[in-house]
Amino acid sequence: MSRKIAFGIAAVLALLATCGAPPPRDPARPEPPPQAHHAQVTAHPDDDLLFMNPDLAEGLRSGRPTTGIYLTAGEAAVPDQAGYSAARQEGTRAAYAQMVRKPNEWLRGTMPVGHGRLAEVDTLRADPDVRLVFLNLPEDANPQQGRHALSRLRHDPALTVTTTVPAGAAVPHPQLFDRRAVVESITALLDAFQPTVVRLQDDQPDRRYQSNWVGAHNHPDHVAGAALAKEALAAHRPRAFSPMVLTYRDYNVADTPSALSDEDKGTTREAFAAYAVHDVLAKGGIYRSWSDNSAYRWPRGGRWAARSEDGVVRAFSVRAHGLARWTRTPQGVWNGPELMPLPEPLRPHVTLLGEGREQPVLVAQSEDGARILVLRQERSGIWPRRWEVVDAPGAADPVQNGLPATTVDSDGRIVLAVKNAAGGVSIRRELSPASQRWQPWSDLGGTDVQDGVSIVPGGGGVVHVFATTREQVLHWEVPRTGDARAEAVPIGPARPAGAPVTERARDGLIRLLVRTDRGGELVERTLTPQGWRDGPVTSPGTGGIGDPVAAGPGPHGVAELVRVARDGAGNVHVADRAGAGWVDVGGSVTDHPAAIVEPNGDITLVGLGFDGGLVVNTGAQGPGGLRFAGWRPGVVAPPVSAAGTD
Repeated sequence: MSRKIAFGIAAVLALLATCGAPPPRDPARPEPPPQAHHAQVTAHPDDDLLFMNPDLAEGLRSGRPTTGIYLTAGEAAVPDQAGYSAARQEGTRAAYAQMVRKPNEWLRGTMPVGHGRLAEVDTLRADPDVRLVFLNLPEDANPQQGRHALSRLRHDPALTVTTTVPAGAAVPHPQLFDRRAVVESITALLDAFQPTVVRLQDDQPDRRYQSNWVGAHNHPDHVAGAALAKEALAAHRPRAFSPMVLTYRDYNVADTPSALSDEDKGTTREAFAAYAVHDVLAKGGIYRSWSDNSAYRWPRGGRWAARSEDGVVRAFSVRAHGLARWTRTPQGVWNGPELMPLPEPLRPHVTLLGEGREQPVLVAQSEDGARILVLRQERSGIWPRRWEVVDAPGAADPVQNGLPATTVDSDGRIVLAVKNAAGGVSIRRELSPASQRWQPWSDLGGTDVQDGVSIVPGGGGVVHVFATTREQVLHWEVPRTGDARAEAVPIGPARPAGAPVTERARDGLIRLLVRTDRGGELVERTLTPQGWRDGPVTSPGTGGIGDPVAAGPGPHGVAELVRVARDGAGNVHVADRAGAGWVDVGGSVTDHPAAIVEPNGDITLVGLGFDGGLVVNTGAQGPGGLRFAGWRPGVVAPPVSAAGTD
């Protein structure tokens, strides 16, 4: 790229940042579909390399524009803070060049981020769609600013801090920032770059782990930086549609089994090795415990889309500014997205109860974990604005409550199950169908339960609840009344390294799928009326982050479950029977797709593309099994604004 073009890009970015966010979109002049663009907001150079891979590397290698935004200079408490922070930033440049497989040559400049402040922006010479942005706020351990500067900024609007100036920095002078300036600067960057996918660190770490980080259970900069980035996202004004947000666990991945494949581990190790050459403190085996594991803090799961009794398919996605909704008519035409308002910020996991129901029900959770929110579609087809609030299990720190698993029992009542703040499992049912009145929470027990509980209905009002610890899979058979029966499910020599995935197959038997620490190998068990069928069935892992999806049977066609998984590059793989080899159906999506079983037995995969739009891929039943037609946009028309009906 010529220097003239580079300066042209810089000028455009500067104009965007100087002029502020774009004006509201005129609905009479539809915007073109947004270009896929990833942005990571992290506290330190190397955080994205360790905790957001293999997603980060594979996105870069696929050619998607990517911007890394680093809040602190990462200078620590070393004597030569200017030299050490400069070395860490050089390591970040080297790692990005390694991941995108281009020469480590960068154009270094600045852009305004509001009120006379500047950020350094480095652009990869061989690929100008790869950028790194450094704000150089003081790192947690910096004694010259007083320890915990970013954490104190988060909680004290009156506090000001001075940036660190790395040796040779494009912004050669220190700058003053207060809390408002930090949020405004991140917002200005989001407004300028218009990402469609934003990756964040974990601001709600599991307090059972990393007790060495007193009070934070994570690096304090990770927690504070992610919280400030969320505030900036709320203020961000996208020109097209609200971005998706993916949150990644940080240090505590070292405390849990890893489901990454050897290939995915190699991807992260290679990127970090390119960085570590420049960081004299990046030594020791602890880094391998982070590079060899990766996990989403709040995965979407596979039940965010469903087909209801009226033949309409609905899909929902929590976004930075609301709840995106798509609908497919009984004639197969997709519409949307419509951005529905939210009563409060939500965690990204939503469950749509639609199969066999005349009126679907949407179940979500407040971001602070204290409330489960239920939205029931009215008979008129309208989704009301008012959500029903169901208190989550009581806890001194409700943030530690896990994501709700939801089903409908054979009596027609909604049943909720969550990992509670104590590390066990709690369950709650409606008093009667659609009554909006609930029984009290019942504690099923359990210890060391990991996030991601699964629930599936049985006969006679029974529900089956599954959870994983770091050592085993737990199963409770919960009757309509009376005590639950608990057991450990034998899965062989491996340890579970993900949430349990359960579904009822066409033969009426419950299938359990769980990833393990043997390279993500998938173990499957079948629960019969006589107990667990002898011997687990295993399938090789597909790689990547996140758990598989199981598609239950329709009225015709598949007798078995269809298993869907996503590899480290986001490519989707399908297996139509236990132990079968994975078939790559082409294309790639963010997080995990949902699977819809059509009335004729076909399977429609519903995913979210990296541009934030809905994509679909239908597999037809044939003599050789399912044959998929390939991914295509679900909706060709531009997005529209919020509305209430399908």
